Amino acid sequence: MAQTGTETGTASMLHSRRWLLVAPALLFLWIIGQIDKTHTSLLIADEPFINELQLAGRNAELGGLMGYFLLGYGVAIFFWGFLVDRYGPRICATIGTLGWGVCLFLASRATSIEELLVIRFFLGVAEGNLWPVSNALTNRWFPAKEHSRAQAFWITGSTMGTAVAVPIVSTLILASGWRDALAYLALLSIVPIFWFSFVRNRPRDSKGISARELQVIEGGQKQPVAITTMSIKDLFKHGPFWLIAVCQLVSGMTIFTMVQWIPRFLTTYRHQSFTGMSAWITVGYVAATVLTLMISYFADRTMQRALTGMWVCVIFAFAVLPCAFLFPATGTALLLSTLIAAAPATAAVNGALMHQLIRPEVIARGTGIYVGFANCLAGAGPAVFGYLITQLRGEYWGSFLFMAAVNVGGAVCYFALYRLSRRAMAASAVAAPAEAN
Repeated sequence: MAQTGTETGTASMLHSRRWLLVAPALLFLWIIGQIDKTHTSLLIADEPFINELQLAGRNAELGGLMGYFLLGYGVAIFFWGFLVDRYGPRICATIGTLGWGVCLFLASRATSIEELLVIRFFLGVAEGNLWPVSNALTNRWFPAKEHSRAQAFWITGSTMGTAVAVPIVSTLILASGWRDALAYLALLSIVPIFWFSFVRNRPRDSKGISARELQVIEGGQKQPVAITTMSIKDLFKHGPFWLIAVCQLVSGMTIFTMVQWIPRFLTTYRHQSFTGMSAWITVGYVAATVLTLMISYFADRTMQRALTGMWVCVIFAFAVLPCAFLFPATGTALLLSTLIAAAPATAAVNGALMHQLIRPEVIARGTGIYVGFANCLAGAGPAVFGYLITQLRGEYWGSFLFMAAVNVGGAVCYFALYRLSRRAMAASAVAAPAEAN
């Protein structure tokens, strides 16, 4: 009977509006957003781009193309969070997406690295809508028991978008040059607006939703949690909130640094061809997408999200250096790109943990605070990675060691979260009989 109930629940999910419309819309938004974020990783591996803008040896500035983006992204998330709570995720998704397209078109006309850095900053401002929009819709459209899976579904857009970006952007660069490639990407960026025209801010506003699905969503919005629900003001005084923010910093720094530098590492240090590199890291990013979904499903089934995040960080920290240097170039391309699964998997865990802390009506603002904090600082990752390459005279071992150390810090924070949640649960178990008496 239990198995039948599970199958019925799965079938219900597959026929639901939240999984057939809202989740795919968010996934597509993230795929396009990730293409816009990470196309620079292929630009800096393109010698005509490097030569035209005279960027040879300027590794810190090449890393800054991602760093400036993340600075704008992190600062803007604070404001997008309030805008999403005030005006709704649908209109904010539309306005932000239009901004993506404008910034990419301007980037296609840039004549210096300084211009590109400014444009990348404003692209980050426009893309700052992603997290508040996605977290608000997840909170409103999905019951609590599906939060990790829902978050993982659209967060896999970060790896899936990178996988899609590699062949698309590589083909465009090789066929028409980097400037025309950016112009084409500008057109692609506004496509999500069409999909979001069918998505409503809340389930009750959607005409096509069934009464049964509405009951499932609204009935599953709240459940007992280990950490007490609180206001935005209280979050600034709360240790677990800042631990999750640091974990998000680790996630953001990992994905944006690795995605930015893997192609150049493979072409300049491991001497892979541009075409060969593109093919193998595409396969790796697809594998990372599958791994992300598997890890998030495990986190939901066990409800041990902090422990799951800890082990993901530990595995990344111990695996990244061997994957970079102990395998043939093709194996390195595949393994390093697969390791990126650590970042979206921990980001999904972080989002699910945050849903336990914040009231639904302020979830976008809460998201803006913790993701904004993380992304403002995560921008240092690609720049530090590039700086270490220069300081070590073209060697990459110090840069990958830096990424391993970052994830060790994440593992420590997740373990602290696990211990705090265990104590809170123990205290609740002791208090319950006392209240009953």
